[in-house]
Amino acid sequence: MLAGGLLASLSQDKTEKGDANAKTFAKRCNPKIVRKTELKRKTIKVREGEKATGFTPLVTFQITESGDVIRVNLKRTSGFRDVDEAAIEFVNSARYNARPGCPVIENEASVNIDYQ
Repeated sequence: MLAGGLLASLSQDKTEKGDANAKTFAKRCNPKIVRKTELKRKTIKVREGEKATGFTPLVTFQITESGDVIRVNLKRTSGFRDVDEAAIEFVNSARYNARPGCPVIENEASVNIDYQ
């Protein structure tokens, strides 16, 4: 019985250490924006045939170990080419903190455009 109790105790210690390591890894690898570029104001043109979808543009992208944004793609359109392009430009211009030893992160963002 002593061996069984000792084994259960050892496996519980391994689980707690594994959880602590996972939390430390997640905290270290969590990307944080270090630079957002203020985009220049530009006129949004509505072209013939363009209709609002009722949604904001949804952009997918990846964040590399060095904090660069790569593979920026439009997943859901707003219905307006200029709005979609502004959303892609905004996401593409952001920079994140460097995360050495961390994998590339898949991400997506719904981008709200402020029409002032």
